[in-house]
Amino acid sequence: MNLDRLLSPRSVAVIGATDRVGSYARVTLDNLREGGFAGSVVGVHPTRREVLGVRCVPTLADLDSAVDAVVIATPAVTVAAQVRVAREMHCGGAIVYAAGFAEAGEHALQDELVRAAAGFPVIGPNGNGVVSVHARAALWGDAVRLPEVAGSIALVTQSGNVGVVSLAHRQGLGLHTVVSLGNAAVVDAAAVIGQLAVTDGVRVVAMYAEADGDGARLCEALALCAENDVRLVVLKAGRSAQGAAAGAAHTSVLAGDHRVYAALMREAGAVMVREPVELLETARALSLGVRDARGIGVVTCSGGDSVMAADIADDVRAHIATLTAGTLESLRAMLPDTATAMNPLDHTNAVWADTEAVAALTEIVARDPDIAQIVYVQDQPPELPSDAAAEWTATREGALLGGSRAGIPTVVVSTAPGQSPPGAVAGLAPLMQALAALQLEAPTARRLRSIASAAQAVVTATGDDVLAEHEGAALLSASGVDVASSMVATTPADAREAAAALGLPVVLKVSAPGLLHVTDIGGVVLGLSDLRDVEEAATRLLALPDLPAGAALMVQQMIPTGVEMLVSIHVDGVVPVLVIGRGGTWAESSDDVVVVPLPVDEPAVERAIDGLRCRDELRGARGTQPYDVAALCQLAVGASRLVTEGRLSLVELNPVIVTTNRAVAVDAVLRP
Repeated sequence: MNLDRLLSPRSVAVIGATDRVGSYARVTLDNLREGGFAGSVVGVHPTRREVLGVRCVPTLADLDSAVDAVVIATPAVTVAAQVRVAREMHCGGAIVYAAGFAEAGEHALQDELVRAAAGFPVIGPNGNGVVSVHARAALWGDAVRLPEVAGSIALVTQSGNVGVVSLAHRQGLGLHTVVSLGNAAVVDAAAVIGQLAVTDGVRVVAMYAEADGDGARLCEALALCAENDVRLVVLKAGRSAQGAAAGAAHTSVLAGDHRVYAALMREAGAVMVREPVELLETARALSLGVRDARGIGVVTCSGGDSVMAADIADDVRAHIATLTAGTLESLRAMLPDTATAMNPLDHTNAVWADTEAVAALTEIVARDPDIAQIVYVQDQPPELPSDAAAEWTATREGALLGGSRAGIPTVVVSTAPGQSPPGAVAGLAPLMQALAALQLEAPTARRLRSIASAAQAVVTATGDDVLAEHEGAALLSASGVDVASSMVATTPADAREAAAALGLPVVLKVSAPGLLHVTDIGGVVLGLSDLRDVEEAATRLLALPDLPAGAALMVQQMIPTGVEMLVSIHVDGVVPVLVIGRGGTWAESSDDVVVVPLPVDEPAVERAIDGLRCRDELRGARGTQPYDVAALCQLAVGASRLVTEGRLSLVELNPVIVTTNRAVAVDAVLRP
């Protein structure tokens, strides 16, 4: 689906054209006029021949030729028919403002719209439309004033109000395109992101997301961003609500939908943020920053700003460069006696308003071999007298000049809202988050497309039933996953015989199809070290009043003490993922897990483990013997293949006991 004509229109038709104040059609016509749209505009109205100086035709079909963008500003019941005509005329696409579709329970009406579109691009319904700053086309249901110059930031939002706020924030500074998806009945976020990734002038995509969408298609769009170095910043709503779809044991608590979504976005190199202003300012920082693993040089005229910049950089793991001895020596030769040569550098007010002095100091820092980016921190109070404002400008321009002389990009950042100099990033936190992301290895389209392939290959669960644990253990073992040795018994005598064959001590537990939490029915007895105790425990378990149909007893060998870990693979989020972390009965309270999209290999699992708080314990901190992390990685990869090969929709192993020479699954929940 090509959205180029719709997002960069040269001709527009407004269906429902009217001069009625406050109507979406009137606002759209006003926006086009006041925004300086240079293309052709025509209105569609059954009786009017002209509205606000715009020529009108009775129906869309009366046009002599197809237009790029059709704005449908008529009631919901009329929309499908208008879309059908626009498609048959080969227009570029349509924008639908009207509400009253699926969001209001009118699913049949939205289905009719989708059928009428038949693949024809339609943005909406129930959205605010599209603003194309570079085309001067504000096809938008609210009054908007376009920034004078198009920037490089494209905003894709599932909330119309986030679009409204973004266009108003700092007069839309830096925006290139804004797309309000509304219900996304035809055109979804993946389609828009994929188009923006190959659109000239777009350097950053900022996204406000509520629904996850189609994971495989989203991965393909993110892969296009990676190929074109289009940076990403994402505000995902719903992080406080844990996803319940996983539906089994600890997985639903530990790997909620938001964590899975965030894990995918990390693979795409995206910065995750928490509020709209942070979304916009991080996008601005990403558009100005350079992708380079080298460090940041911070220059300012404030000791406090220096300290804050260093602290915030450390918070987000942004690398502040360590200056060489030669750089420090050159700084000392030029700095006033009141200043200290270091990074961050406070040049002090001794050189305030001295453009050349500030430029010389900044150039010295910028020429350090570990510097890839200069950050100049300055807040400029609004409405300063002209002579005072000139001093602030002269100081700031010195930093920009120094960076330019060294060939190093310089970003100006303010610390306080409402005091940002022109073009500056507002807020140290958004800036440092962006620069930290750009210091990391760039995302690869290949990896993102492998995630897309995994998402397409996996099976989706058709119910909540799980395999009997003894059946699951046999499947895991046959697939090369190390599981605790076990045997199945149906009588107390069978249990005694099995325990003797396995060797004491053993665990005895009920195993039945669909039985998820065996402890809930009292169906587990641990540490049985006497054959008579085994037989007695088996008798008690087989007499449980809530014993499920088809239940058997699983006699399992006890595993020596080790570190208890959780290994889980599920498909219920936006993409299938591996969840690995601290397991056992304290898994939920410790919340020490990482989430990695499938497919995974052993190096990827090992990198994930290094992100856990328990990594030092696993690797033998403070002189203790290390545990077998390699075996844990091998087990996780083997278990994940059962999902990526489409054989299961859930594998949850908790605990996996990691010893000094083994990683073995003790309890297993498997869902077809």
